[in-house]
Amino acid sequence: MKYYAIINGQQIGPVEEYQLKEMGVTKDTLVWREGMPQWQAAGSLPELGYLFIGVPPTPPVPPAMMPKTWLVESILVTLFCCLPLGIVGIVNAAGVSSAYNMGNYNEAMQKSEAAKKWTMWGLIAGLVVGVLYAIFYSLILIGAFGGYY
Repeated sequence: MKYYAIINGQQIGPVEEYQLKEMGVTKDTLVWREGMPQWQAAGSLPELGYLFIGVPPTPPVPPAMMPKTWLVESILVTLFCCLPLGIVGIVNAAGVSSAYNMGNYNEAMQKSEAAKKWTMWGLIAGLVVGVLYAIFYSLILIGAFGGYY
């Protein structure tokens, strides 16, 4: 059976089934043959499965950039705003680069989002406590001096 394939952005074919592997077709390469409604990954076609026996899976493609770690922000929140939430942010932030470097890109994204969430909650908690403290201190001063400073 003759197939068409898209390799390096170029449509190739028609070629015989046995020639596909020689051309560098992988499990993820889009192929089409007469009778197919649309292009499909070669690895999804049962009749081409034998071409990929013993072939390791295609490694994941890393994102263009490592996700933001939020480490500096987490440390600042820990020091100036809210210790418990900032520490959770630091723990998640520290895991972003290690997960990314090990190739766990989804885990790196999840840790980045978690670090952001805990850092922002720590900042918000710190600001709320600061505003409440300022109001309380102002009321104490007003009560102590009768409204006159």
